[in-house]
Amino acid sequence: MRDPIRLWRTGRTLHRWVRRAAISAIPLAGLCGCDNCKESVLTNSAFVDGGVAWALGSHHSASECIPYCGTGGSDVCASREPLGCVVSADNASTVQCQLRITRCNDPCGRMPAGLKCASTAAQPSVVAAHLAAAAHLEGAAVFAFQAVERELLAHGAPVQLVSRARSAQRDEKRHHSAISGLAIRFGASVPSVEVEPIGIRTLVEMAIENAVEGCVRETYGAAVAALQGESAGNLSVKRVMRAIAVDEAKHASLAWAIDAWARRRLAFTERARVEAAREQARIELGAKVREPVPAQLSTTLGLPTPIAAEHLTSTLSELWS
Repeated sequence: MRDPIRLWRTGRTLHRWVRRAAISAIPLAGLCGCDNCKESVLTNSAFVDGGVAWALGSHHSASECIPYCGTGGSDVCASREPLGCVVSADNASTVQCQLRITRCNDPCGRMPAGLKCASTAAQPSVVAAHLAAAAHLEGAAVFAFQAVERELLAHGAPVQLVSRARSAQRDEKRHHSAISGLAIRFGASVPSVEVEPIGIRTLVEMAIENAVEGCVRETYGAAVAALQGESAGNLSVKRVMRAIAVDEAKHASLAWAIDAWARRRLAFTERARVEAAREQARIELGAKVREPVPAQLSTTLGLPTPIAAEHLTSTLSELWS
């Protein structure tokens, strides 16, 4: 692997590079938007104390089933819409609930270990749902960099890396506030962030997470933020994402700096584990970016369509290969 810390010694250098990649992807950004996300139907069982007053095996509408199945709602992973329910043919205390699960391209960034998938009320639009999810992940990134700081200190990292992790926490707090403001403007309800506390991990465990969350997800996230800052149809979104893109490039640069520092301290077999995890994350990201993107997310928020996303990942392959 080429040493990325020599290539991208500062976040500003990396930001200039990903911004050029983003600008070159703009002509591709509107080519493959679609009007619906990836949908599937889930059936699960609800148990009702005392049973329901419906006939065994009977079918009922979504509104009738809400007292037993709930309203669906959404989280950072997917939205859930009730479709209806069926009373068990054998037992009036069991109701089979059907939900339509809608998954859209999720935001990319550094997620902390132990992050809980936060449920919220249903959002008024796909744009609102995406911004709510993005705000949630920006808030989660604060916890992620707190963990990075603790583990860098525990493993005797250079003070400069520790200081940059601490600075990243302040950046992510600003991002959370800015994206939450955008989400609320679009009528969204922003979920609170809950993270299960974890202890200090081994150096190789920390390096593996950094390779996946920082070198792959966060580096790609920096490129996406740069694209949004250039191509978002909403001017407020464009202004916010231009500022965030600069910070995200700094965070990606930090991830590569941590990677270079950790590699020098790891055994050969441990470095192989880190490389394998990075490659698996790259493959998973490559599959994810080929999924369709709702047209509203491309036009309003500037998110990359599959063609534009593949252009970005192809450009970033210089770092990942």
